[in-house]
Amino acid sequence: MSESERDHVLRGPALPELLREEILADVFEATARRVPQRIALVAGERQLSYAELDAAADAVAHRLLQAGIRAGDMVGLWLPRGIDLLVLQLAIAKTGAAWLPFDAEVPVERIAICLEDAQARALLIDAHHGEPVRQQPGITARILTAQELLQALPEGTVLQRREGTSPDYTAYVIYTSGSTGKPKGIAITQRSICHFLRSENARLGIREDDKVYQGFSVAFDMSFEEIWISYLAGATLWIAPKEIAGDPEALPRALIENDITVLHAVPTLLALFAQDVPNLRIINLGGEMCPQTLVERWAHGRQMFNTYGPTEATVSASLAELRPGEPVTIGEALPNYGLLVIEVIDPDAIVDGQVPPLKLLPFGETGELCITGRGVAAGYLGRPELTAEKFLPNPWARNPQEARLYRTGDLARVEEQGGRLQMQCLGRADDQIKIRGFRVELGEIEAVLARQPGVGTTAVVLRNDEGIDQLVAFYVPSGTETPSGTGLRNGLADVLPPYMVPARFEALTAMPRLSSGKIDRKVLKAQPLAAAAPAEGSDQPETPAEQALFAQLEKLFPGQPLRRDMDFFADLGGHSLFAARLVSLLRQDARLAQTTMADIYQHRRIGLIAEALQSHLAEPASQTAERPFLIHSAWRRWRCGLAQGLAIPFLVLLKMAQWLAPFFAYHFYTGDPGDSIWRAIAMSVWAFLITTLAEFVLAWAGKWLIAGRLQPGSYPLWGWTYYRWWLADRLTEAVPTYMINGSPLYAWWLRLLGAKVGAEVNLGSVTLRVPELVEIGDGASIGNAVNLENARVEGGMLHLGAITIGPEACVGSYVVIEGDTRIGAYGHLEGQSALGRGQQVPPRKVWHGSPARERGDFDPATLPARQPVSAARKWLENGFFVLGSLAMAVLFFLPVFPTFLLIDVLDIDEIAIQPLFDAGAINDWEAFGLRLLKFFLLALPASLVFILATVLIAAGIRWLFLPKMREGTWPIHSNRYLAKWLVNQIQESSLAVLHGVYATIYSATWYRLLGAKVGKETELSTALGVVPDMLTLGDECFIADAVMLGDEHIDGGWMTVKPTVVSRRSFVGNGAYVPDGTTITENVLIGVMSSVPRNAAMQDGDTWVGSPPMHLPAREVVSGFPEHLTFAPSPWRKLGRGLVEAFRIAAPHALVIAVGYALVLDAMPLAASGRWGEVAVDVALGGVLFGFATYVFVALFKWLTLGRYRQHSVPMWTPFVWLSEAATNMYEGITVPWFLRYLRGTPWLSDALNLLGCHIGRGVYMDTTDITEFDCVHIGDHSELNALCCPQTHLFEDRVMKVDHVRIGSRVTLGPRCTVLYGAQVADGAQLGPLTLVMKGEAIPPGTRWHGLPATPWRSA
Repeated sequence: MSESERDHVLRGPALPELLREEILADVFEATARRVPQRIALVAGERQLSYAELDAAADAVAHRLLQAGIRAGDMVGLWLPRGIDLLVLQLAIAKTGAAWLPFDAEVPVERIAICLEDAQARALLIDAHHGEPVRQQPGITARILTAQELLQALPEGTVLQRREGTSPDYTAYVIYTSGSTGKPKGIAITQRSICHFLRSENARLGIREDDKVYQGFSVAFDMSFEEIWISYLAGATLWIAPKEIAGDPEALPRALIENDITVLHAVPTLLALFAQDVPNLRIINLGGEMCPQTLVERWAHGRQMFNTYGPTEATVSASLAELRPGEPVTIGEALPNYGLLVIEVIDPDAIVDGQVPPLKLLPFGETGELCITGRGVAAGYLGRPELTAEKFLPNPWARNPQEARLYRTGDLARVEEQGGRLQMQCLGRADDQIKIRGFRVELGEIEAVLARQPGVGTTAVVLRNDEGIDQLVAFYVPSGTETPSGTGLRNGLADVLPPYMVPARFEALTAMPRLSSGKIDRKVLKAQPLAAAAPAEGSDQPETPAEQALFAQLEKLFPGQPLRRDMDFFADLGGHSLFAARLVSLLRQDARLAQTTMADIYQHRRIGLIAEALQSHLAEPASQTAERPFLIHSAWRRWRCGLAQGLAIPFLVLLKMAQWLAPFFAYHFYTGDPGDSIWRAIAMSVWAFLITTLAEFVLAWAGKWLIAGRLQPGSYPLWGWTYYRWWLADRLTEAVPTYMINGSPLYAWWLRLLGAKVGAEVNLGSVTLRVPELVEIGDGASIGNAVNLENARVEGGMLHLGAITIGPEACVGSYVVIEGDTRIGAYGHLEGQSALGRGQQVPPRKVWHGSPARERGDFDPATLPARQPVSAARKWLENGFFVLGSLAMAVLFFLPVFPTFLLIDVLDIDEIAIQPLFDAGAINDWEAFGLRLLKFFLLALPASLVFILATVLIAAGIRWLFLPKMREGTWPIHSNRYLAKWLVNQIQESSLAVLHGVYATIYSATWYRLLGAKVGKETELSTALGVVPDMLTLGDECFIADAVMLGDEHIDGGWMTVKPTVVSRRSFVGNGAYVPDGTTITENVLIGVMSSVPRNAAMQDGDTWVGSPPMHLPAREVVSGFPEHLTFAPSPWRKLGRGLVEAFRIAAPHALVIAVGYALVLDAMPLAASGRWGEVAVDVALGGVLFGFATYVFVALFKWLTLGRYRQHSVPMWTPFVWLSEAATNMYEGITVPWFLRYLRGTPWLSDALNLLGCHIGRGVYMDTTDITEFDCVHIGDHSELNALCCPQTHLFEDRVMKVDHVRIGSRVTLGPRCTVLYGAQVADGAQLGPLTLVMKGEAIPPGTRWHGLPATPWRSA
């Protein structure tokens, strides 16, 4: 072994003084001699000093020795919590024997198994347990009661003392669950546990004057930290009464009242505490992962530790001191311990108990965590094969204490944090599976099944049948009769939790086997299943609703009994996808067409769900009458389409001009040897500014010339009014208003377009479809990504309506407002809400949700008074906004010039195209094509320079000139607001260049450069509204596309900024809204288009969906993919993904630059001869063709690299996902902005998308391009998809990309910003209101109307 290998072991401090030859009794007795009068134990009114405890334990030890207990024997211990339990535990230690502890609630059957396995000599119990123990067959150990052992000894009794003790003897044995179904015992020696006490307290620092809470069961080895470290230090133990030990309100009060200074706890208990405990000096957490949120809440003003270690390594092996603002890890090895990470061992590579050679991984790489040191146990009692697999010789040992190591089965890696090496634990590495959020060891189920009468060989597999994960048990009967599925199910249900009981039991004549003799589980996963037999033990349905519900539940849970008191989630094992399927099945019955997901989530129990269905049971005749729907002729549609087609080239050209004009200016002024580069750059920048400002002027003029002032009303689709509105909308939409969002300049712009905007109005990124029909009162505030959709298509008609937002009203971010709506003075519409046609928010009311509903009153007195501002200040601010907008635009245009210079350097004479053309070897078109290809290849590396320069400029401005944002409230007329606006401008202006960086391996680095704290392996897409200084993302988070993430809140002239935290492994879905001040706890899922609940409502592992948010008791969990394809990729996979994403980032810019070069150089000879008219035509024609070329480029990339999308699931760290995301990014980055955006609202868009693979019918109106997996989108004839609608054909769940079809029928109307998730169907004639979510697997019945997040039947406000 090399020195470099040895250096990859994370060792704790070497403290030889802790390595002593002693036993537990020695440790306690030394303290009792040192501090005999100190109080050792307190329980209620009773307390014992160390001397009294020593004497009481001596007396019990005397009785045990008289009963034949000797050093090295095993003694069971089964008593309720209290002083008597600890006296007996200490007495066993004083005999030199080992104790085998049992929790007070454990079944007596398990006690019998463990006593026999450990060959225990005796079992100590209290009188309460006496009868059940004596009646239990198989217990041969002598039964001794606490009452007889604790009786006072006769006066003058000479105490018998222990003899022949040894540190090598076992101190205790703890049993854990085993994959064979039989619990496995772990024996810890006296030497190991005594060393652990001294080693951990060297870090914890428990003192004599501490008062320590004792709440753990003695069957849980964390109790050693409470009890025996206190004995070591001479501290006082306060034993909590059972009734308050788990009470999150009573326990912290008791800790305060009893002046507890040290708390050892699992994070879950601490998270539930209802108040702080200021007297706590030390909090030591362990037993499970610690959420970051606990650290932020509890680590101030005290020491807080996180310990890690399996029972096999003697309680704990590592410890981290937790500090606010620092990531949670499992820290560093304890003194005389070592931690190392080895390459994960494939279970199939272990043959006959022989483990292949271990490979030590360098720091930073992910593998299996191993522990070495004196704490490593000898092995498992009576399990030599398992011991040989888990306890191994340590090839990297330096001394005898490190001779052996233990494989924990956990994934981990060593990270450097704050200059210190820390171990990060990343989850399980073994072959356990997850189902419905629970981790399950299949061997445990198989072992219980094998114990059932009539069952021989068994195998349990996780199968996905019809899109549903379920456990299926296969077995070979051991006799002539086959056990019934019901009997087997009941037998397992008596022993196992509901989620571990298989859904199906399949009898086989013989198990399929591999040549090695092992069961062939792949065959079992594909084995056809027998028809499900009717379940036994079910309730009989009585009402019509119960009959319908039971019938559909039998389809989802074949063979399982159905009773009214059963919980859909906890008992049947349902989750989000099961709920969606159940709702869809129920809706097939016309009487239950109005069934919603909330019926399942809110009622849960079968009986209550049936009552909810019965309460709104409807007869078929009561369904909504068919809505009017005007079907237009093909001639009318294409007549409008031809007129639109004539306008589209000019729209594309306006967009191209912003790039072609600067290109042309640069090359025109660098054509001769004497030309100045600086002059060329100046002229190019001037051309860029002129064309940018010209976009505003042309859009303003075009809007008034083409559309004029449109009036409210309904107009036929594809008619003259529709055409005028469409063209004006396309013109104004193309204007780069991001330059002026958040400033008074935006209000001026909207006034120019016809909107009535009052004084002191603050506008974020707001989209208006018909500006002249919008009125915004004085002092109103509108957030980011707000869509005022007062033009929509419904039933073949264009509906235009007025929107009135009253004075001092506040509209939150991510809001959709339709026409014919009103918000009164001081009315508040909170984020992620939809105000549908005809709705009105009364003055001083707060509304929220989709559809928006009243949530309370708003008191203007809660807002501080507006800060007065002088006219001079306003003029100065306006000047700042004008100059800032132009400066940011220019600054982020400047990186194009190093790109030009690099291309000029790379464009050597040997690859010139002109000589070939001059020689007549190629014609004009061939010369243009070769020139385009050449410059594309040259522009690829040059584009990376372009992107890097943009990043450096953005970071430089951010860190050199702008103050760091901090939490607080400031007036909008303040320097702090101006700085915040400028940071927004950096993000928005750079987005045009850096769009491809988002949702890549590089995006986290970009956010860090802007000031955000982003953890390792975190995935970030196009987050909106980010305040970088205020954002913290934990390790392995996933932020999906278009998440509004912690944007500032502006109301009443004041801006409030609060920190936003997303903790480890949490997932925030597409289009979700996370307001500032939010803390999302660990492993939380926020669904697509959902808002976030109040911080207090969120717990680790929660799932929330909708707006207002609704808690999902269980969600579908994707399993079966190894960690190296999801959360822990190898360096080679990171490199592969990085290369693909580097191409995807550079390719769009390279294409734009290449076309610019090819067009400009093609036109340059014409310019040199003064033929400016031909130059204009040449460049204009080339610009239009470029728009079409972007479409062809992405189409070719998609078809050549991906082919046709189909339903499947692929883990994130695989080439398919990288290429698919590249295709999507280039589609959104070049094809949409340069071409397809102008086809929105035209008949041409459907055809263009069909060529990419979509299945879109005739006469479909589409005002959206938000489509990714094209082949999976099916839209029927004459349907209508309004702005921002999304048939979302994929989601990343547990870092697995799941792709499936979305099917939308004919004559369906989707309102603005609707999303239909994969696997869902919207039937013919259905209508969805604004901001509506159809969940995956859900089916919307024909001819019905729905709205809401998630979708619910349409009801008026």
